[in-house]
Amino acid sequence: MSWPLKAGPADPSFHHEPWREMTLEREANSALAEHRWSRFRQGLKRLERKYARRIPTVPLRRALAEDAFHCATHSQQSPRVVRAALRELLTHPLGVERYGFAAAEYWKWAARVSPSDLPTAEHMVEQARHAMTSLDPLARENLERMLRACEDEVREALTLKAGAAPEPPSRSRKERQR
Repeated sequence: MSWPLKAGPADPSFHHEPWREMTLEREANSALAEHRWSRFRQGLKRLERKYARRIPTVPLRRALAEDAFHCATHSQQSPRVVRAALRELLTHPLGVERYGFAAAEYWKWAARVSPSDLPTAEHMVEQARHAMTSLDPLARENLERMLRACEDEVREALTLKAGAAPEPPSRSRKERQR
């Protein structure tokens, strides 16, 4: 199993007051990501300095790297920004579930913003699918469902990029029963 797929130390619980404070501040800082990326990154660095002695280093840095990566993909930042955030995230031990989630986010972002990143994203998704066998059945099922949902989003994004009309949405179960 490669480095990012190995699970590192667990995050502290929300009963750990500094972790809860940092999480709330991190969420407030995330609001800056879409329109003021440089201020968002400065906020993450400030959080790291503020909580460095109060929270274990590995979970703190991993949480901040995760936040930077997910905010970069959700706010559809440039390929340079997303790749840098992904490189930073992959330096931390994530475990299979976090790695699978990051791979799915990268895959969706690549389909919408940077098709040149699709081969790398697809490789990450395949690694996650291969590593899912080590998970317990419930976690594996949840990750498989999420990857299937991402697959639909990626297919739709690629269809829209190609200029074709999107597929009609599938009907809900109630509509099919009528």
